[in-house]
Amino acid sequence: MKKSLSPNQIVTLLGIGTSVSLLGESTLYTVLPNEHIIQQLGITLAMVGILLGTNRAMRLFTNGPIGLLYEKAPRRPLLVLSLVLGALSSVLYTIGHGFWPLFAGRVSWGLAWSLLWIGCKTVVQEISTNENRGQFNGRYNIFYFLGIGFASLLGAMLTDLVGFSSGQRISAGLLLITAVIWYFWLPETRGAVSRQAVRSQEQIAEQKKAEAIPWKVILPAAFVIFTSRFIERGLVAATTPLWMAGLFGEGARVLGFLIPIASLTGLFNAVKVFPGIASAPLSGRLSDKLSRRWPVVAWTLVVGAIGLFLMSNRLTFLAVAGGLMIPVLSASVETLVPAIIGDHTGKANNGRALGVIFIFADLGSTLGPMIGLGLLDAAVFSIEQLYLFCALLILAAVGVAWSTAGKTKPSLQAVK
Repeated sequence: MKKSLSPNQIVTLLGIGTSVSLLGESTLYTVLPNEHIIQQLGITLAMVGILLGTNRAMRLFTNGPIGLLYEKAPRRPLLVLSLVLGALSSVLYTIGHGFWPLFAGRVSWGLAWSLLWIGCKTVVQEISTNENRGQFNGRYNIFYFLGIGFASLLGAMLTDLVGFSSGQRISAGLLLITAVIWYFWLPETRGAVSRQAVRSQEQIAEQKKAEAIPWKVILPAAFVIFTSRFIERGLVAATTPLWMAGLFGEGARVLGFLIPIASLTGLFNAVKVFPGIASAPLSGRLSDKLSRRWPVVAWTLVVGAIGLFLMSNRLTFLAVAGGLMIPVLSASVETLVPAIIGDHTGKANNGRALGVIFIFADLGSTLGPMIGLGLLDAAVFSIEQLYLFCALLILAAVGVAWSTAGKTKPSLQAVK
């Protein structure tokens, strides 16, 4: 049964597992900065910033070794282990009181996500070719963004209905069920050859690319994904509950019913995945068709900068519209940067290259919550001022992307 799965089916199975794994994580980003949850757990807003960045800080040390591990070891056992560790993290959130049980859970989740994210991206690279790598990465990211959105909504609703601890225990149970499904259904892809025809020119290029890691490509890609993660998954994700509270107060009335701010934030996080779902496959297919990925990266960064500018506006309609533009940035960068790496590296060093890229990515998402919530807690900047600063940072990344596009040849030239 495992051997009969097509590449598309493998991507779907990986994507579903990734979506389920995000339930506990997305819940934290949705409800943890809420004042009532902070008091219930016995922590402070500054501690929330540390906790939301801890798992990413953990991955700064695990991404490199795990990238090397995936070059040497079978994929399926490590991917199953990632879900088990994810379930453990949700359980740790529910024991004890105060900072340290939550901190232990974040450490466990950091290791779990390194295993899961690098593993899934490695498998996607293995079952794709230069001609469809953008498409496959985009398809996988559809599930990732669906997971972020619906996990945020479901996690917030569970928190409102049964409480934070019970909601996390439910998350742990779902992760364990998914781990069992992966164990029995997910095929081993190490050493697998894509079912699509591989041209002799690509085989020759593969041997040449395997000789060295292309740092001239990796470094600008690392800066771009660092910027994206720092802003979207770091600072903006951590401050969204506070931003929403500034726009809507304790909640919003719909048809006479008051939607609490936690559920309203979860609903917003669910709705905003749809721009990401649309842009992930679109940017991937477009870059495949153009045989150029960097110009597509640059234009999606511009969209993100405009979105952040609108989010700093006090008018609710414009601010929400800006918030819905940010996923276009994140989805496209998360789709195209791994595809760029796959275009310029061979299977022999792909794990190491991805490990380096995601070290920079996780550094950004580690610093984002700490800097954002720390500055707000110290009343140094307002949320609006923080978002304007992030818009300027994105413009710097636009310059890097355009500069790299002008210096590099078409990424897919090897298959032409």
